[in-house]
Amino acid sequence: MGEEKISIIGGGSAYVPGILYSFVRLGEEISGSEISLMDIDPSRLPIMQKLGERMVKEAGVNLSITSTTDLKESLDGATFVLTNFRPGGIECLRLDEEIPAKYGILGQETTGPGGTFFALRSVPQILRLCESMEDICPDAWLINYTNPTNFVADAVNRKSKVKCLSICTGGGNGLYYGLTEALGMKFGEVRPRCGGTNHPANWLIELQVKGEDGLPLLRKLTEERLKKSKGQERKYAEFRMKIWDTYGLYPANAGYLYPYFHHDEALARYLSGESLYRRFMRDLPIHWKNFEAMARGEKPIYLDPKMHHTSVGHGDIATQLIVSIATNRQREFHVNIPNNGSITNIPQESIVEVPALIDASGARPLCMGKLPRGVLGLTLAIINWEELTVDAALAGERELVIQALMAHPRWPLTLDKAEKMCDEMLKAEAKYLPQFREKK
Repeated sequence: MGEEKISIIGGGSAYVPGILYSFVRLGEEISGSEISLMDIDPSRLPIMQKLGERMVKEAGVNLSITSTTDLKESLDGATFVLTNFRPGGIECLRLDEEIPAKYGILGQETTGPGGTFFALRSVPQILRLCESMEDICPDAWLINYTNPTNFVADAVNRKSKVKCLSICTGGGNGLYYGLTEALGMKFGEVRPRCGGTNHPANWLIELQVKGEDGLPLLRKLTEERLKKSKGQERKYAEFRMKIWDTYGLYPANAGYLYPYFHHDEALARYLSGESLYRRFMRDLPIHWKNFEAMARGEKPIYLDPKMHHTSVGHGDIATQLIVSIATNRQREFHVNIPNNGSITNIPQESIVEVPALIDASGARPLCMGKLPRGVLGLTLAIINWEELTVDAALAGERELVIQALMAHPRWPLTLDKAEKMCDEMLKAEAKYLPQFREKK
């Protein structure tokens, strides 16, 4: 790996310590490189820079950590740009959850109305970043973590010349880390291959463990968890088995798929206090207190792998993907890219999350064959909803937003409710939806 410049857009995010930790662990592979932390909010950048510098010093790595609020400065000379920000912040996450619930609909952040409005905010910001990259660092790779990642991938594919790979820590990438640990294996001994859409309709098609069929081991593991687990964990274990037995495929992201089969129950759990927004509000003060103490040298560096923002896999996936491109060292990752025949009964141009071979030439998706008809309808419906949402994000047209809300499968939404919800959300999040303001 040469002397790279990696610009992290959203450099003040609580995810950044995990990413920095993963980069530092590359050791000599990253020697002489620079990580530029860029954020429009300067308040967290000093903490992140000091924490990164401490990690570098303790590891004895030749790596510089810089920070800036100037996008042009950060992009200048960049070879990789890693997006790691949430348009609208957690306040809009609250709105994405809260407003749909008023209409009897679950407002999860990347599915349903919440997913549509998250995409309406993300798409313009990512495309503006792509325009800046085309001007300042046209040869750089965009490694996108900004959600909803499949919607972002679709918009960039339609409108930009930037080389882009959109990634997620769930699906096949998540199973790689989770099953390796759960099965007591070494990294590289477990190879899951999934196909479908990011988050909900993502299906485990093949699993190899030490070169052998790993599905019997996975079934045994799932059955053991079913016996030992309680509460919501048990419900998810039961759900995985039910889907597996009914459709013949293991759901890679059971938590995101669950509301499509149990919407009213999922909504009731939200109304009783369970939500991502509330989780973030509980966890982030803990994270920031720890990050500040670590940056000051008052605590040893420790990133809790059981907490959402500091799961090591989040950083490792991005850094290992960057290494594969920079060194032309081919590895397999799950990425969100145009289908191009990977799943043979899904349109070529649609964005899918599938395994691909990654090296300096980019991503070559593997052929996963056909999805069974039992799950194909739901998968295609989610893709159609995603594409309508991106249409709306690009055009800034209210009617397309309503079409997208109505196109989302399985959840009970009337046209009247869709119109009222659309107008309420457009008003509440207007600050982050310039394409709709410009239409007035």
